[in-house]
Amino acid sequence: MRKNKSLIAILMAMACSTTMVSFSSYAGIFHHHHHHTPPPPDYNDQDKYGNLDEFTGKGDKQFDSMVKNDNNTNLKDDHKSSLADDWKAGFDLKCVDWKITGGCVWLKITPFSVSVKHSFKVSHYSPDAIVEVFHNINHTPASYAKLNNKIAKSLGNSVFSGLAFKGQKQNNDDSDGDGFHDIHIMGNPLIMLHDSTIGSLYRSMGYCNSGVIPFETYMHSFTDVEWRLGIWETVNALRYSYKMVTGRDEIQIIDHGSNALGGALWGDLYPRIGITENPSPFIGAAVVALRGAVLATSSSGIHTLLKIQNSNSGKVFSDGVVDIQNGKWKVLLPKHFSGKQCTTMPFAGVSDYTGTKEPETNSRNYVFQLWRNYQCCKRKGTFISSY
Repeated sequence: MRKNKSLIAILMAMACSTTMVSFSSYAGIFHHHHHHTPPPPDYNDQDKYGNLDEFTGKGDKQFDSMVKNDNNTNLKDDHKSSLADDWKAGFDLKCVDWKITGGCVWLKITPFSVSVKHSFKVSHYSPDAIVEVFHNINHTPASYAKLNNKIAKSLGNSVFSGLAFKGQKQNNDDSDGDGFHDIHIMGNPLIMLHDSTIGSLYRSMGYCNSGVIPFETYMHSFTDVEWRLGIWETVNALRYSYKMVTGRDEIQIIDHGSNALGGALWGDLYPRIGITENPSPFIGAAVVALRGAVLATSSSGIHTLLKIQNSNSGKVFSDGVVDIQNGKWKVLLPKHFSGKQCTTMPFAGVSDYTGTKEPETNSRNYVFQLWRNYQCCKRKGTFISSY
């Protein structure tokens, strides 16, 4: 190990003497760009590229067919969220929030030279996942998730054939089941198109590709017994009870802007199950969407799910974990509220002094778009350090 350190030190010294560049000069480069972050390329035609149809007719017949079928479904049913809704909400540079936060230093060794390279450390958000919240799997809200839900229904019928608890049964269209929600978390179907299109704006400076797989089901409550029973989750919630004193905002979703009396409580993060206490259907759906995202991006306990992976672009500094403070959200359904906010939970303007001004939907189905934060440096050799 000592020999390796000595060798690296010698190579770094050779590189610095050869290129006449010091670490302090890299810090100077960062200082300049940190205070004068370059704007993205002129994108006055953002509305044009916010239309998914602009990407059809490029030779990918499968993609063209998918968009056409989705548009047909969307025209027939305003209670469905379509791929067009997903794309328009995802094509939001303000929500991407790309910026330079530091830099990385690399050692590049070739048969003919040794040099020190630099790349920017960048931070941005990516619309990684779609979260469906529903009460009946035969009437799910995302038009492009039919196959995923059909498979989950088949598996769920086998898993839950012996379970019929009130408020926890598979399909609960009755009003008594309003406090229980089923969810489906899937990789954004258009994430690769998003990476290639939005990423092209920033690729020269640095961009972290998403770690999700399009259309992949990461969590579905129809195949997760614990989402309904909550046995382990109820015990697990006791571990965090002390935070009611030390860090309430870490375990409770609170709208502090709704009133001056401590804010409006949307719900508790724990236990991470499908039952919510808030009488608002929209708020209850938002709470369970957040619970599911926390499970799918972190330690899941005994839940049945596939963990959403982090980016593998260069040197990654973010962990991809979602909680109350980390991860931004957009509403895709109901459509009259779609895309109006890109924020951590809770959404502003829903709670007020008298109750709620929630986005209403007769179907009690909701679709959310989850944005995760990425921080990375473009790889240019063997990593030495970052700042």
